[in-house]
Amino acid sequence: MDTVADRLPAAHRPETLVVAEPDDTMRARLGDALRIDHRDLRLCRTAREALSLASELSPDLVITSLELSDLPGPPIIDIFVERHPGLPVIALTSRPSLERGVAAIRAGAMDVLESPVHPRLVLDAVDLALAERRSRRDVENAKAVARAGFSRFLSRSPRMHEVFDQIAAVAPTDATVLIRGETGTGKELVSRAIHDHSRRAGRPFIAVNCGAFAESLLESELFGHERGAFTGASGQRRGLFEMSDMGTLFLDELGETSLNVQVSLLRVLETRRVRRVGGHSEVGVDTRIVAATHTRLEQAVADGKFREDLYYRLNVFPIQLPPLRERREDIPILARHFIDAASDDFGITAPEVPPDVMDQLVRYAWPGNVRQLRGLCERFVIRAQGSPLAASDLPWSEADISPPIAPIDVDIDLGVPLKQTLELHRDQLERAYLHRMLAANGGHLSQSAQAAGITRRTLYNRMRAHGLDAEDYRGR
Repeated sequence: MDTVADRLPAAHRPETLVVAEPDDTMRARLGDALRIDHRDLRLCRTAREALSLASELSPDLVITSLELSDLPGPPIIDIFVERHPGLPVIALTSRPSLERGVAAIRAGAMDVLESPVHPRLVLDAVDLALAERRSRRDVENAKAVARAGFSRFLSRSPRMHEVFDQIAAVAPTDATVLIRGETGTGKELVSRAIHDHSRRAGRPFIAVNCGAFAESLLESELFGHERGAFTGASGQRRGLFEMSDMGTLFLDELGETSLNVQVSLLRVLETRRVRRVGGHSEVGVDTRIVAATHTRLEQAVADGKFREDLYYRLNVFPIQLPPLRERREDIPILARHFIDAASDDFGITAPEVPPDVMDQLVRYAWPGNVRQLRGLCERFVIRAQGSPLAASDLPWSEADISPPIAPIDVDIDLGVPLKQTLELHRDQLERAYLHRMLAANGGHLSQSAQAAGITRRTLYNRMRAHGLDAEDYRGR
């Protein structure tokens, strides 16, 4: 069976940088500063060479002098931007001026640096540009997966891709689905995806928040009423079950319903017939039910607040949505998407998100989940007004976020041969690796095992050997 994982984009290739600098000394200095293992660095001295390399390599970043002999000034930036939309360009100039800098920015340069430039400054500019490039590329990759069948979702999380596979499996059936998850995790989006991929897609999809109504009003909303059924019932009214006939009815926050409403719901699910409030006859309905709750229904059943028979009738095909803190790899993708979307909606330039700000976004616990992240990104766009975000823009303190994962600290004795050193530190390195992997995946064992390339049983055994407990990593 084709799964969402089969449709994921291939792993990113090494990042490619093209540097066009006519001065031999400066070009060599830039090469020394930028040449690191995971980058493919190409140095040239003319615009013609740089444009040819860009066409051949599709680089991730271009650094170009504005004093190239064959094409001086901002026009070189115009050509790069026109031929390679979205390609970040950093300009260098030995003749800095306000007019020259403004012209380069208007042509599409992400930054303009005075040459000769200090290696630290160019490294900072490059790191920021590449981080922005990676963020946008991740959004596009996630959209490519979404276009493969889940257009309302952006995710590269293995846990969410498991959810997508569950949706694909259950949608073509008429099975009742129970979606579990914290507030703000996207339960209604999942219910809509189930409807959109079902044979009922052309029929009504109706959502109702059961916790928003008093008992009597909810009964009338769901089942309808006859004229005179209660004070104010001046005419007959169809309920949502009848209105969603042949379609899908999404019952959100079902755990908030009263026992009386639960009895009526159970009867409709078992008989597929509805009796309006104050009525005597029944009306047949062909309505698919997708229910959702953030409460633990098992505990509600034990406490006598939720009917056990209704619970089993609803829990035919359960789907559990992970909270955002357990799919942290999605936070940069979602943040970039929400910022760009808010920028388009408000007509305001989207702000850059520096790596230190993104790091805090990833490490925050997000009690309100995706809904909270979206609201914050909209606030970012309004407050920043196109300026780069800063840590001071975040509505929390350092104490509210998870500490960074500690670096591996290995005491190396150069007097001990390599083989013996590796044997001595194998356990320490393995424990540090597992610690980082569990922290990165919020203590989720299946996800951690998949990322580590081992079985879940092997991961569990190695964790036990090192005294690691998954519960210590949940909620980070």
